[in-house]
Amino acid sequence: MRRAASLSRKIAVRMAIVTLSGLAVAALFAFSVYMWVFENHPEAVPPPSEWLPQPIDYLAIAGAVAAAVGIAVASGVQLARRIVLPLTSLAETARRIAGGDLSARAVVGDRTIGETARLVDDFNAMAAQLERLADGMVTWNASIAHELRTPLTILKGRLQGVWDGVFDMDEATLVSLLKQVDGLARLVEDLRVVSLAESGHLHLQLEEVDLAQVIGDLEGAVSPGLAAAGFTPQWRLETAKTVCDPVRLRQAVLALIENARVHATPGPLVVETHATPDGVRILVQDSGPGLAEGFEALAFDSFRRGNALGGSGLGLSVVRAVAEAHGGGVAYRRVEGGSVFEIRTP
Repeated sequence: MRRAASLSRKIAVRMAIVTLSGLAVAALFAFSVYMWVFENHPEAVPPPSEWLPQPIDYLAIAGAVAAAVGIAVASGVQLARRIVLPLTSLAETARRIAGGDLSARAVVGDRTIGETARLVDDFNAMAAQLERLADGMVTWNASIAHELRTPLTILKGRLQGVWDGVFDMDEATLVSLLKQVDGLARLVEDLRVVSLAESGHLHLQLEEVDLAQVIGDLEGAVSPGLAAAGFTPQWRLETAKTVCDPVRLRQAVLALIENARVHATPGPLVVETHATPDGVRILVQDSGPGLAEGFEALAFDSFRRGNALGGSGLGLSVVRAVAEAHGGGVAYRRVEGGSVFEIRTP
């Protein structure tokens, strides 16, 4: 508050100085004009001997100067209040945010000074974004801990059982442990991809490839598991030359296939690639039931689940991260008999 008061005084003093300077300049200008007129047209003005003010004139001048200075100081104080109060609110809010109160917001007050109002509005927008980021970080950390806890708990329980002699370290136990480790590795990789994408550091290893061949490499790896889950995979892969990161695109398509395996009704599962005038498309079509009404806009956000059928809630966010890293995007739509997830890249 001392700084605010000091600024108010400085503005008021400057206004008074400007007013007095203006009066002095006006008087000097008037005397200069009178002198020029007297020298060139002496009959038009009184002689210089009559220019000196009389006592009553001094009183009038003093009153006028006092009134002018008073008006200037009052105007300066009013202007200072309009400027200082928002700035003081900004400083106080900044201190509160630095102290951990991210909900603090500055007060604009008088909006007649547009620059000050915009400054406060921009500061409040920045504070709101900071609060959202902090809340998102808390949610993110809690979600990560929740997702990692389940496989780690299972691993610990199985290993403890082997140690205690409850389970035999046979092939079935090893396969079960390896499945948990594989799931944990996929989860960590998904977390890494999403984190790098959100921070703008998901770098791609680009090369010119045939998209049909890139996606076709998944057929032998995923078809047995899909068949065991009751799906009939259909690979409709058209030649589509593109420059991309093949590893990342395979990761995104694998996430879509896994999403269908976990959430879709067993039946035909179509994986399709084709070229368009503005890029290439990868489509994964299942037999439904598709995303819940109203969930489409949230489906590609991290840790979002449309139902309780399992999954980490990261698969579709990985798909979006990879597509956007390529300069493209993702889309979802319902079709007759199912739903389609689409990856578009330029």
